[in-house]
Amino acid sequence: MKKRGGSIGGSGNVVPIPHLEERLLSKAMLLVEEKKYKEACQLFGKLLELNARDVRALYGWAVCSIELGDYSEAEKAVVQLLEADTPYFYEVFRLYLTILIERKDYTSAIREILRIRKKKGLPIEFKEFLVHMQKFCQIRLHEPSWSDVGLDEADRTDQATEPDADTEHQEQSIDWPALEKADTVSQMLLLNNLADQLRTTHLPEIQRFLLDDQQPMELKTMLLCAVKEGHLAQRVAVQKFGEIYDAQLDHTDFLNKKFADRIEAVIRRTMESENPTLTTSAVEMERMFTMNVYPKPIVPEQPEVWAAIFCLRAMGSESEQEKKEVLGYFDVNEDDFRVARSMLHRVEAYDIWS
Repeated sequence: MKKRGGSIGGSGNVVPIPHLEERLLSKAMLLVEEKKYKEACQLFGKLLELNARDVRALYGWAVCSIELGDYSEAEKAVVQLLEADTPYFYEVFRLYLTILIERKDYTSAIREILRIRKKKGLPIEFKEFLVHMQKFCQIRLHEPSWSDVGLDEADRTDQATEPDADTEHQEQSIDWPALEKADTVSQMLLLNNLADQLRTTHLPEIQRFLLDDQQPMELKTMLLCAVKEGHLAQRVAVQKFGEIYDAQLDHTDFLNKKFADRIEAVIRRTMESENPTLTTSAVEMERMFTMNVYPKPIVPEQPEVWAAIFCLRAMGSESEQEKKEVLGYFDVNEDDFRVARSMLHRVEAYDIWS
């Protein structure tokens, strides 16, 4: 970890100051509240020069480093806290996941989540958080990165790699019954591993899986991504939320990506300067929501409404006063908010987060 400030004292002489650590901590916390993260980080650095194992200083250093975009420094502090068996383990681990996700290191995030989920005695709400974040990372890890969504069919055909004759005639064996019967975590790992093996000959089994109302939403979303990425079909039918939809895989707004981008832009424009951490959580939630509800139409279509919805969710509470303030931030009326919340509650009945 880089040097965290100047030296203490002058000419090698340390001048003791009564209650120096408490004074520095109080001032640093005040600066955090005022969003003056650079100045606060310097004070937390001074605290760490006095005591390199100060849990409060390490935590403050990590938070400020995240807000300043210095994820490398934040990660060093968080890892040190986790290795020291901090009493603030759950808060620190949430910070750690925030760092990994901001760096788009979804593989490490999933690995850490799986490791922590093996621990006994985890609070129920923390277990739910881990499940939610694991599903989010799995989808983002598997989500195809396409910059050619707008290309016409001829261009896509030209760019596609033609399989050789031997590969075409080598039918890959996929145990679909085993995939369908596995628990959700195993399903995700299996599907992620077999995605490259999918061929057009598997489309009947893929279609059956997508129409099975017993299969999880996020698994169907991952499978849609695999079908698109493998250029196996331009459209397929999928059952979600008790209805059958026509998923157009070559559509420019596949997985509601454009709409999700608009929601994210509204959230960041409105909230990021005030609360970067809340902004990150809200964006993570809206991204997972928009991907998993696809291809169900999202109503209402105003991104400001959904930005308000997920900022409130990220806050973890929804008092009337907080709701009024957030709706004011995004200039959203009560009627549109109720419509969006009603849709969210209806789809949540299908365990889109679990």
